Amino acid sequence: MTEIDALGAHVPAETEGIKESELWSLDATLTDLILPHIKAFRKMERHGYPVLGKDIEKVDDDSVDDDRKEADWENILFDIERGFEAHKKLTAAEFNTHAEELWAEETMQKGLRLFAEHYAHLWD
Repeated sequence: MTEIDALGAHVPAETEGIKESELWSLDATLTDLILPHIKAFRKMERHGYPVLGKDIEKVDDDSVDDDRKEADWENILFDIERGFEAHKKLTAAEFNTHAEELWAEETMQKGLRLFAEHYAHLWD
């Protein structure tokens, strides 16, 4: 708590209505919000896909297969979804073996990295 908070400063409107219990494990709260949205985004009929970094220099090259680029994007979305699912399992400690836990940690890290990298690409 800052001095200003202790003096009873007004809380900005954008934080009103947020339960403190949702902040105790904000990562779990955000995963509970993001995961179903990523799943729904993957299931919806989308009308396009982003030009990914590795494709930028090839945009004018007719040999670049659009189906391949679309499949690459679908794979990225799948890995993002798996990353959030792995995070959910990690926060619930749902593992039978240490190897499963390590796999979940790696899967989560990959998915979250891709989520951050492609955050601005989550559009239709």
